[in-house]
Parts: sequence; C-alpha cells; structure tokens
Amino acid sequence: MANPKKTVLIAALILVGVGILITVAAMALNNFDFGKMSSLSFEMKTFDITEDFSRIYVDDVDCNVRILRSQDGSCKVVCPESEDGRSYHTVAVSDGVLMIERHDNRKWYQHISVSFDSMDVEVYLPENEYKDLKVNTASGNIEVSEGFTFENAELESASGRVYVFSNVKDELEAKSISGKVEIGHASPKKLEAKSTSGSVIIEYTVCDELKAKSASGRVTLINVRCKKLDTETTSGEIELIDVTADEKLSAESTSGGVELDGCDGGAIYIETSSGSVKGTLLSDKIFITDTSSGRVDVPRSSVGGECEIITTSGNIVIKIK
Repeated sequence: MANPKKTVLIAALILVGVGILITVAAMALNNFDFGKMSSLSFEMKTFDITEDFSRIYVDDVDCNVRILRSQDGSCKVVCPESEDGRSYHTVAVSDGVLMIERHDNRKWYQHISVSFDSMDVEVYLPENEYKDLKVNTASGNIEVSEGFTFENAELESASGRVYVFSNVKDELEAKSISGKVEIGHASPKKLEAKSTSGSVIIEYTVCDELKAKSASGRVTLINVRCKKLDTETTSGEIELIDVTADEKLSAESTSGGVELDGCDGGAIYIETSSGSVKGTLLSDKIFITDTSSGRVDVPRSSVGGECEIITTSGNIVIKIK
C-alpha cells in the first residue's frame, strides 16, 4: 500500500506544476507584459430598484455578496463593473423576483492575476420580510445581516464563508466547501449547515430539525433548541453547549472528540472512532456504552431515556449536571 503522506505530496507537486504551466501560458499569450496580467479596473455601479418583489436570487462567481438593511427606505444594488465592460452584473425584477447575475466575458488567461482587493455585491433591502433568498457564489463570501425574516433561504459558496444572522421561517440551507459556515438567531423548521473543510457554528437557534456537518472542520453548537439534532464530522471535533433535542440528539465523529456542556435529549446517540466523549447532561439517562480500549465513567441509572455512546479507543466520561 502506498504511503498516504507520499501520495498527498506527489499530488500537491503535480497541482503546483500545473499552476505554473497555466501561469506561463497566460504570460505568453500577453507577450509577457505583466501590465496586461494585472486585474481589470473596476468601478462600482448602483442600480435603483422601484419595482415590487418578494424573492431575491443572486448568482455570482468571485464577488462577496452582502444582504444589508436599507438606511433610507429605498432599494438598491451596488456591484462592480469593469471599465472595459467585459465583467459586469445585470439587475432586474421579473415576476416578483429580484435577479442579480454576474457576467464575465474575459479570456481564461485574463482571470490569472494578483489582487488583494475584494469585490462586493451589496443588496440594500427596505422591507423586513421576504419570501425566498437564494445566493450562489464560487469564491466569494455570503453575509446576511440581522433584521430580516425570510420564508426560505438557500446560500452556497464554494470557497467563501457563509454568515446568516437573520431569521428564516421554513427551510434554511447554508453550505460551503472550504469556508466557515456561521448561523445565529434563526428559527427555521428545518436547518442544514454544511462545510467540507471549514468549521460550522450555530448559535441561539430554535428549529424542528437541524443537521450540522463538516468533514475536517469543527462543529460548534451553542444555545440551540430543536426536536431532532444530527451532527457529524470526520476529523474535526464536535462541541455542544446548552443544546437540547426533544426527540433525539445524534453526534458522530471519526477521529475527533465530542464534548457536551449542559445538554440533553429524549434519546442520545454518540459514536466516535478514536475521539473521546465527555461532558455533562441535564437529566438522568440509561447509559449503553461500548469502547475497545478507552475508560468508561458514567452514572448508573435505571430511569430516563437511552444514551448510547460508542467509541473505539476514546474515553467516555459523562456526569449529570
């Protein structure tokens, strides 16, 4: 079997080599003129919105998208546009939908540049409540500021961070591949927060069904009330502080530990491979534990719901608070 570290190193070197070749090719196409390799010059353009709408859809590539409260009661969208017109946004209202789309007609090699300036699409909304919010961006961050209520929200970024601080009534979905996902002060019926390699943080939230997952990042829940809770991570840790699930609380981690502080559930299921499980619960439980080489220290009780904890090599230490 090949050495995993060696395989990863070889893959990294291959990617670096491909990146160098692409950069050299882009330079050659520009006759090695570094001035042409620099970023396009952008200016901010403002769109004043006078039509009525209840849904907001934003589709972008590399801009940060910020949903903000209007300070003067008007609706407007501010977004970057290149001076040569190759990169621009269209903003329009149709059938009650405010649609914001990014268009980029640059050549592939014109995307290779070095820039420390971030570009923002700012959407200023005057009303408190809207039906749907959908934002999709590849590398930009997504920020939904407080003060709004949406019926549904679907937010996805490939490598950017996702922040949601407004309320959602029905379904809230926030996803990122490598960026952090953070949600606060929401009360949807269904909530799904997911990041592949970034952390997931959910605070002061009430919902019926909650799913929080990360492959290699940390999952942290603070002051959360729900009926069903499902948390999962591969190599990251799971930390639950003041979290209760009326029906079932589930936490699964492959190599990370699980820590509970003042938590409870009608039924509790926790499983790790090499991580430990420790912390405090709020009420008596009937403990079912299984570990191969770890230490087990849990209260003995014949009342309460089931609390099943399984580890391979981690310790299990639980107390009733």
